[in-house]
Amino acid sequence: MPGKRWICELFLLVFVIPACSGFEHDCFETRTCSGPKGFIEAGPNDDWWETGAGAGGDLGVGFPMPVVASPSNSAGSAGSDEEATVDAALPRILEVTPADGATGVGSDTTIVIRFAQPMNSEATEAAYRSSDLPATGVSFTWSDGFTQLTLTPRAALDYAEGSAAFPAKMYHYSFDGSARDRNGQTLPAAPFAFSTLRQVSLELLPDPERTGTWTDGEGEGIHNCVRAATAPYQPTVCVGDDANNVRYSGFLSFDLSALPGTIRAFSSARLHASGMAYGVLEALGDNHLEHIVFEQLGDAALHTAALSALGPFYSGPSLMNATRLVLSYDLTSAVQDDYGNRVARAQRSQYRLGFAKIVADGSWDDLELPTSAIRLALTYLVP
Repeated sequence: MPGKRWICELFLLVFVIPACSGFEHDCFETRTCSGPKGFIEAGPNDDWWETGAGAGGDLGVGFPMPVVASPSNSAGSAGSDEEATVDAALPRILEVTPADGATGVGSDTTIVIRFAQPMNSEATEAAYRSSDLPATGVSFTWSDGFTQLTLTPRAALDYAEGSAAFPAKMYHYSFDGSARDRNGQTLPAAPFAFSTLRQVSLELLPDPERTGTWTDGEGEGIHNCVRAATAPYQPTVCVGDDANNVRYSGFLSFDLSALPGTIRAFSSARLHASGMAYGVLEALGDNHLEHIVFEQLGDAALHTAALSALGPFYSGPSLMNATRLVLSYDLTSAVQDDYGNRVARAQRSQYRLGFAKIVADGSWDDLELPTSAIRLALTYLVP
């Protein structure tokens, strides 16, 4: 349109106004405008445009420096909003639980996947891939208008097991890129992974300073029923009475300070011990194992109130004299409690064994458990 262009150039020269403002769309199909120092290149869709003409930053005498178009102008905002709207409409995964890369996941967990758009359930389930947790090993459940998928394993997830440092069991899963939303748009391939808890096995030996025997009025006792027993005797926990008709109570103490501070739960804690039964144990009445807290082996430990009564440490048929006895006792709840209160309880888990009465028959009636044959076997879960 040569006429309009001539009018535009006339305005530039006569009225010295900013370059073609207001005539941009009408004056130039080529988006160029001649000025006293050359052509000015128009910016697309903008009323003002940038130029390098004029060493002083202007367009020549009487031409002010033009305003440079900003991305925040109305046209730019519209473009950004449009792109954001398009992006928001695309299928994508907003969140997964457990989070990608999570550690210390429990064996009973379910996997929850939240999508930005309602999904085609058939195509999405068909796109699921996992060698660790195959589709045949999970059930698929949709909710929230097909924007949330829950994968429920048909069996408990595995824990890696060991007695020292070892890697956790990893679970990987993904969607292979063929999943679609309800509008037929494809979901980009998306891999995820998490690891389950590790199950650690550990045996604790008894604390030799606080594991032993204490009597009613005669200290530790005699023969092998003392912590510093010498050959032919060995340190032994004695429970019952002796030939002088003195009552013996047994004490066990285990140091928990070697345990990590990240234990989630104890799967098992069992007291293992073996020894010999002498005399007639049935004549001593009921036997009991108590959960206690004590500082030192002595009278205070003998008379301290129990945290809880755990029941008999032995039950079964009558034992003949010099019968070997093996104990295996569940202490899981007590150890869990001690671990939770380990600072206040000086990192110890402690117990007291005893019988209800003594027998004044001038002979030994007791259970003798060598300290060397006592163990606390633990299995616990850590990330």
